[in-house]
Amino acid sequence: MSQNDPLYALTPIDGRYQSKLNDLSAIFCEYNLIKLRLFLEIKYLIALSQLGIAPKLNSQQQNKLLKIYEQFNSDQAKEIKTVENKIGHDVKAIEYFLKDKISASNIPGVSYIHFALTSEDINNLAYSLMLKQGLQKILPVLSLLIKNITDFASNGIDLPLLARTHGQAAVPSTFGKEMGLFAYRLAKEYSQLSKLPIEGKLNGAVGNFNAHQLSYPGINWLQFSQGFIKSLGLKPTLYSTQILPSDSYIKIFQSLQLVNQILLGFVQDIWRYISDDYLLQKHDKNQIGSSTMPQKINPIDFENCEGNLGMANALFHFFIDKLPISRLQRDLSDSTVKRNIGTAFAYTLLAFQSCIKGLGKINYNFEKVNLDLNLHWEILAEGLQTVLRTQDDIKAYEKLRQFSQGKTINAKSLHKFKQSLDINKECKQKLLKLTPYNYLGLTTKLTKKMISDIYKLLN
Repeated sequence: MSQNDPLYALTPIDGRYQSKLNDLSAIFCEYNLIKLRLFLEIKYLIALSQLGIAPKLNSQQQNKLLKIYEQFNSDQAKEIKTVENKIGHDVKAIEYFLKDKISASNIPGVSYIHFALTSEDINNLAYSLMLKQGLQKILPVLSLLIKNITDFASNGIDLPLLARTHGQAAVPSTFGKEMGLFAYRLAKEYSQLSKLPIEGKLNGAVGNFNAHQLSYPGINWLQFSQGFIKSLGLKPTLYSTQILPSDSYIKIFQSLQLVNQILLGFVQDIWRYISDDYLLQKHDKNQIGSSTMPQKINPIDFENCEGNLGMANALFHFFIDKLPISRLQRDLSDSTVKRNIGTAFAYTLLAFQSCIKGLGKINYNFEKVNLDLNLHWEILAEGLQTVLRTQDDIKAYEKLRQFSQGKTINAKSLHKFKQSLDINKECKQKLLKLTPYNYLGLTTKLTKKMISDIYKLLN
């Protein structure tokens, strides 16, 4: 068996889960990093030509240059890696490769390849483009997940639910509202995440355009740098050391970390609802739940989601701590860290996929949900004592506490208590009609508005 077989992979990202992550692998792999660096060197040379510094390149010559990028393949990437292993510098190896290609094509301007740049000018733009491409894969799946949770909420919009605060029976809510709230929180963060800019810099060895200005003092290098970066779909920053400040990256990582935390709360609640039989899992005749207990159906998709969310956020947390800091004008400790951005994205994507899969396997258990509500009429104590206050009963809270605290009250005993109250007929009728199934306040109205707001945020 080949060592390249997924069974030999060091991590599950490249082994067990490889087939689910092909799109992300194509973005965050070293091959794409090399190809993007090559693309940027070519685009930069063309831009210098258009600026009037490098020799003028006609459209045919520019097309030849772009074809070097477009026709780039894995064999050429291996050539670059061979040079890198020899000289110990990854970006310089690409520069040498490109010089050979241009010289062989008789295209002028070889000496202007990588002109006045530091490696970080190319690297930061390459990573920014990778991050942008990665988000373009993550965001549609997140949007689908939010829509699936919203659909699940819509199906339970009128299903009363025994709420629990501090783990204890509390005033009722609905499944629709509780599920919809997670979707709304995710949608808010999705809306912000999709608009976050990704920065890039192109300003030389320590960020001051030293070599640029020395060589061509008459050029507006600030304008050139900004225009070049904008042409890549990135937000230019003029102020940096040798490295791009990672602030725009950090905001993306923080947003994804929050998305993952919200989703973690969701899947843990779903797990609990399944455990309490409030949610039923669909039976798959081909799936085995336990190696020894034949009756079991385990909520494995939600458990896998939880585990992958934890892995992703552990990495995002480290990125957030590490990347804003660099000693003096730069140190290289960020380089190996950035190579792992794709890993955090991969665990995040796996979590989204698992949650979507899990949602397709559950349904509401209306019978069990209603049964539990009927066992806890004490949850109406809040409503009763509040209405009694409107009748100037200054001991309303104390009466209900004495009657209900620490007790499980049934419909019969609560009805008897209501009948004993010395209040006007209209108020008593209101309380007699009150049940765990209709003490829902504005829940349905709120949920419908929330669902409408979710779709606005996604569009």
